[in-house]
Amino acid sequence: MRKNAASPCIEEAWNSHHQALRYYLLALCNNRDAADEILQRVYVKALTHRAQFCQLAEPKAWLYTVAKHEWIDELRRSTPDTQSLDTATAAPLPNNHTDAHLPLASLATCIAKALAHCTDEDADIVGACDLNGVKQSDYAQRHGLTLPATKARLLRARKRLRETLVAQCGIVFDDQGHVCCHRAIPFTE
Repeated sequence: MRKNAASPCIEEAWNSHHQALRYYLLALCNNRDAADEILQRVYVKALTHRAQFCQLAEPKAWLYTVAKHEWIDELRRSTPDTQSLDTATAAPLPNNHTDAHLPLASLATCIAKALAHCTDEDADIVGACDLNGVKQSDYAQRHGLTLPATKARLLRARKRLRETLVAQCGIVFDDQGHVCCHRAIPFTE
């Protein structure tokens, strides 16, 4: 019996998703060697957990989740103070952050720059409701709007801000739509 015959479910899932998974990792790492190394570790984990993997209803989701966790582990292993030539190919870390909240915390500068490029109306509602914690109902009352109109305006402003952040800061979202990382890209005027 051939070795691959024991895991056709892994081979099928891998053949279907490994290329898209590689692009996802390239977007996260911005380093081809690091992405390929992580991709290899994901495949090994699938083989290691063969029985459980073959029982999965959504193998694609499992592959992406494991890839994201492997990338985070890679970031944690390659802190700037312990970085050597061997880990220099790993994804670069900004400053000395290894926390899981790194992407959100380090986005503050980019968000401020993006808000400066938004319309006054968008910057006002996002700044008030999302950044300063003003309740949407209070915002609506102060600006003579209905609550549904305020909610719709805020959603449109968030969408436009998101587009600006993706374009200007190179934001990458995980499978759940949460910010997982971004690149420091100079803001264009």
